[in-house]
Amino acid sequence: MLWRHAAVPLLLVLALGLSGSASAMSWRLFAGREECITEHMPEYQWDMVKHKEQTPEHTHVLIDLGFVITSRYGTEASKAAVDFTVYAPDGTSVHKEDSVSETEIAVTAEGGQGPWRACFRVSKGQILRPSVIVKISYFTVNSMSLVGTSFEWQRDSAGAAAGAPATVDPKHLGTVEQVEEVTQGLQRLDYYLMNVTNEQRYLYARTVRHLRTAESTHSRTLGYMLLTCGAIVAASFVQVLGVRMMFKSNRKHGLII
Repeated sequence: MLWRHAAVPLLLVLALGLSGSASAMSWRLFAGREECITEHMPEYQWDMVKHKEQTPEHTHVLIDLGFVITSRYGTEASKAAVDFTVYAPDGTSVHKEDSVSETEIAVTAEGGQGPWRACFRVSKGQILRPSVIVKISYFTVNSMSLVGTSFEWQRDSAGAAAGAPATVDPKHLGTVEQVEEVTQGLQRLDYYLMNVTNEQRYLYARTVRHLRTAESTHSRTLGYMLLTCGAIVAASFVQVLGVRMMFKSNRKHGLII
């Protein structure tokens, strides 16, 4: 099952459900955040692995992942990039790439049924870009011993393997009014998210500016304090020398008399 760790707005879930696409997933990734999707080895494969191997948690798996990165409006794919990492169930990194706009990978690793994670973050070179669109084409986890057999699970054939009906009952689809309502809701949500993002960027910039001002004031105050203390110590030293010289001078005059 494909799942995002970050909270997915209900309107976005409804829109994905109405689109009828079971082999793709897309969402908007904001700069400065890392979001992950998870996938597990199919249950029937895991049962076979557990009966076949003594240490199923160390079985060899094949991870297939493909995605495309675009801008907010689905254009400029070459200018929108992310850094992504694939993690095993124990949290170790099994694959990592930086500044990727489009890729298809097939990675072998050791691990159990899951969850296997693919985590995405807007590349540092694109940090000024408010957000990008991550479009997952496929994300599958198969036991290496079952790859190439009839037990291999592929997202393209998931519906046929599950015995999904070839036709769709129109009663199960949303009406035009419902789709328009979802679309308007998504537009409002997009507007609110942009306002929140811009406000957070402004607050962050203001906080950094205030911090730099405070650090500058602290350094100037510390320098002034050290200078004042040095002047006081120097004046005290001069006074001590003056008093000692006065006593020596009086003593010499007394001996002469």
